[in-house]
Amino acid sequence: MKKILTLLFIFSVVTLNAQSEYVAWPSAGKGVSSTFVTDYHCLGINPANLGWQAYDEKKVTMGTSEFGMSIYSEALAKQDLRDNIWAVVKKGSLDTLTYDQKIQAAEGFASDFAFNWDYNMFGVSYQSEKFGGIAFSLRSRATWNSSFSSSFSDILFQGKFSSHFDSLMYFNGTDTTTIANYQGMSQDSAENVLSGQASVPLGLGEIIGDSYLRLSVNREFHLGYGRRLFGKDSTFALYAGVGAKYIQGIAMMQLEGDGAGGYQMISAFSPGFDLDYGNVRNWNPSNIPGKAQTFWRSPVGYGFGVDFGVNMMVLNKLHLAASVTNIGSMKYTGNVYEGTDTLIINYSSPGIKDMNVANSVPEMLESTGLFNLRGREETTIKLPATMRFGASLEIAKVAHVGVDLVAPFDKTLPGSINGFAWGIGGDIIIKAGNSQIFLMTGVTGGGGYDYQVPVGVNFVLGGGAYEVGIASRDAITFFAQNKPTISMAFGFARVRF
Repeated sequence: MKKILTLLFIFSVVTLNAQSEYVAWPSAGKGVSSTFVTDYHCLGINPANLGWQAYDEKKVTMGTSEFGMSIYSEALAKQDLRDNIWAVVKKGSLDTLTYDQKIQAAEGFASDFAFNWDYNMFGVSYQSEKFGGIAFSLRSRATWNSSFSSSFSDILFQGKFSSHFDSLMYFNGTDTTTIANYQGMSQDSAENVLSGQASVPLGLGEIIGDSYLRLSVNREFHLGYGRRLFGKDSTFALYAGVGAKYIQGIAMMQLEGDGAGGYQMISAFSPGFDLDYGNVRNWNPSNIPGKAQTFWRSPVGYGFGVDFGVNMMVLNKLHLAASVTNIGSMKYTGNVYEGTDTLIINYSSPGIKDMNVANSVPEMLESTGLFNLRGREETTIKLPATMRFGASLEIAKVAHVGVDLVAPFDKTLPGSINGFAWGIGGDIIIKAGNSQIFLMTGVTGGGGYDYQVPVGVNFVLGGGAYEVGIASRDAITFFAQNKPTISMAFGFARVRF
């Protein structure tokens, strides 16, 4: 389980500033997309864009293996985060934390943390002036947004050494005794601690406080159609589109503390993650037995979503767009568990062993974890619907600049952006024969995150026949020493004919 979640932590995806859209590296470097993306890249953003072609002579666009990543943390310094990421890449796991490092990690993660993953396995579209455009894509997505209270972060990382426990069960080599909990314990002494004991225990809801965690891992089959309704691009034209998707839910967790001693937690994880729920699974009506899987994990939920969009073109230069996406719901019927409140009297777990905050999931849900679970037959959760507005202007065929405004319907849902977000950006076009180079940049903000400066370069070769590029959602991360956003989006197997 921990190795799988470690990989999930690393292969995360770039999306609009607040991690709100699908991977589309041609727009990732400018922070705007509503009026820029077309073909299958516009699915989930604005299906009306399928009505117009980027290259008149190219009707079919195909692509595969498009990746991106985005990791945001208010707490971790740039180099700390990078060091831990490269440790995963090189060794498959993060460095084990010492006792003192766990204290620092607990303090660090008592703040906002987010990562996203989006892998476009395959996408294809057909577009023509008379027919309009139709597109299909198969994607895998994962999103994580969390903010832990100091007490909750403390117990997740330090486990039995948390300040919640005033005494420790200690094995001195021959006998078991009780000693006072204290800071500055040596690593050798820490290894002899069996469990932490609280003489004045708190309920789990009190420890959670106002913490939240919203996690979703989905596999999406997305279909869309768009076309011009009337008009001419040279004067005024109106485009409209609709999209629909079938979703397989691979994992979901929603934790919300009310700050007054109460909380709600619901989760559903594919058996492919190999979580050990212990005996509670025997009384769960939605229990799904299974083995750990490394790629095509079996789903535990299903859902449907729809998108609607319009796009206006004025004088073949000004673009105005609006869309509502992700309207629908997910129904989870496998491995569904909810948390119940309980007093945290003693605890034997050593806490999270590394800087991979994703490993807090087994720390919470497994049989040796914090939560007292009970099974449920099913649960239904709305999809994180989003409203989007965009405008852009083409300047003499050498530049295209625009603005995006994005707002969630409900920011507390798994996969939702964390509030209103905006972006201003564009690209400069350099022509080289029948090929083009797009230099991209912009500024984004909102959604609960700091200002970001996206950058990127995209090469369109052979009159649009082949496309390759790379982008980062935030260039500041290469220079700033705190509050980092590390992101990248790229694609290399995208062709038109």
